[in-house]
Amino acid sequence: MQGTAFQIVRIDQIHEIVSPTVDALLLPSGFEVQGPLSWVRSADAPIRQIFRLAQWKGGALAPSWGLSLDFVPHLSGNDFKWHRTVKSARPDLTFDVRDRALDISYSYGPETIAKCAPDILRAVIPTAESFWNSARSIADLPSAFERVRQHLSTGGLGFYNYTQHPLAYAFVLARNGKPDAAEQEFQRYSPRLSAAAQKKLRTLFVDAGGYPGASD
Repeated sequence: MQGTAFQIVRIDQIHEIVSPTVDALLLPSGFEVQGPLSWVRSADAPIRQIFRLAQWKGGALAPSWGLSLDFVPHLSGNDFKWHRTVKSARPDLTFDVRDRALDISYSYGPETIAKCAPDILRAVIPTAESFWNSARSIADLPSAFERVRQHLSTGGLGFYNYTQHPLAYAFVLARNGKPDAAEQEFQRYSPRLSAAAQKKLRTLFVDAGGYPGASD
């Protein structure tokens, strides 16, 4: 839906417009505002649920949800760091809706956002909640990753276009006592790294739990 004139809306302005709807739907169940267009729930830590409105090309925002996992590291420069707080949480598993009918244009002024965003958000957040509720324990996570892999297999960006996916899946499989599958995902990710980063990541991976040689 477009307004009558091209007018880019700033992200902070968009947040002010959509936050009453999102807050009403998510805050009662324990979510907190992480930052502009991003909400996080930590009740199930080390699994944290994330809801975001992601920016795409063409001046559109799209609903996106997923999981941030305290036991999965992320690459920062040539080192690995953790994201174990509300402030630092970041998607290890990302479910993008991939439905243009659910895009929210921010190129035609705030009125357009105010008119279309509430209905879209009320439609997608229950779907996100169903996803989160199916992945609230570490034992649930392999199925969640496979669900996203299947969803992203229908064209466009695939599962492995999200660079954190193979790394996170490797650690998830390790934690679930599936060393062979974990190693396969690890090998998808690690060749891109320097030798020093590979060595550090291997140590973290062995210590992940459920992987042969892991420390208790």
